[in-house]
Amino acid sequence: MPKDTLMAHSLSSNTLNNATKFSHHSIQGHHHSIQGVERFADKGKLRWAMSTGCLLDPHSPAARYGSKAVFKRPILGCGMLVGPRGNTLVMPDLHLPYQHQDALDFLWALHKHYKFQRVLNVGDIFDHHRPSFHESETDAMNSEDEFEKALADSKELQGMFPDMTITIGNHDAIPVRQAKAVGLPLGMLSDFNKVYGLKSTWKWVDQHWFDSWGSYPIVVPMVLKANGRWDGNILRVK
Repeated sequence: MPKDTLMAHSLSSNTLNNATKFSHHSIQGHHHSIQGVERFADKGKLRWAMSTGCLLDPHSPAARYGSKAVFKRPILGCGMLVGPRGNTLVMPDLHLPYQHQDALDFLWALHKHYKFQRVLNVGDIFDHHRPSFHESETDAMNSEDEFEKALADSKELQGMFPDMTITIGNHDAIPVRQAKAVGLPLGMLSDFNKVYGLKSTWKWVDQHWFDSWGSYPIVVPMVLKANGRWDGNILRVK
């Protein structure tokens, strides 16, 4: 079957433009305040574009950069492709270790219901807040604690989803950019699995083409209660 879908960390902030200008389906993350699927049809083809939202804790120091922008509030949730040939989980930006405290439970609840045959991730699994070129928040974890917590969280995530294809996000790549800035060999940091002690079953790529299996693209919100915790429910379409 043809590879009819492109996943990349970021294409553009306008999902409808993505659906309109490409001759294929597309999936992206990066834009935390955008979640949805839009479709465009011409005389020859119907194509869709998905933005996944994120699972970043909106109250964490890592999310504070956009906290005063009314229309930049993170939309929590993820994406899925659901169809008779099998289901695919499309994991959003997690920004470990600053993910929402219920993010992994939410993803696992979806997996238990939909039994995903394939797991994809749009990137920014890691936040790398301290080593970023941007100014760090003073109440963020120190560099060592942030790394150790991200290490533990990523190993837990890999235990849940051992096989995954990830399109490298701008936050994932921060250590590589920092290494280049000070003249370190990129081989020291460019293998993310080695840096975090992960198994090689996670595949990191710049972009990922795949067969959508003719599935229906769906975005799934993670609904929060008044206390900020996940309400424990998931969208069930079958």
